[in-house]
Amino acid sequence: MNGYHKIFLVDDDKIFLLTAKFSLKRVFPNADIQSFNNAEEAISRLIKEKPDLLLLDLNMPVMDGWTFLEELEQRGSAVTFPIYIVSSSIDPSDISRANEHDHVMGFIEKPLDERKVKVLMEKK
Repeated sequence: MNGYHKIFLVDDDKIFLLTAKFSLKRVFPNADIQSFNNAEEAISRLIKEKPDLLLLDLNMPVMDGWTFLEELEQRGSAVTFPIYIVSSSIDPSDISRANEHDHVMGFIEKPLDERKVKVLMEKK
């Protein structure tokens, strides 16, 4: 099964990171899954290493998901990988903004479970 080989998770919720990693590993057992609870650290790593998939939370302290995307673009990092927003927000404006963003492939409502991960596989 072709899948994602390197996946970055960016979220400040450690429980979410743990459960998301578990769900991702069930579908992509050989993937290198790296989690970041610090958006700045994630951007620095993204510039050096390109993942096959980025899952990004919107509501984080210091730097939210929208600012993360702006920073990524401003630093001149070519976005050559799919980005999905994974958020507990059900605000229609967040969903609409995600769907209209050039680099965002879609919006996934938390929690991220195995069923939702399989949908990512179908979109690849």
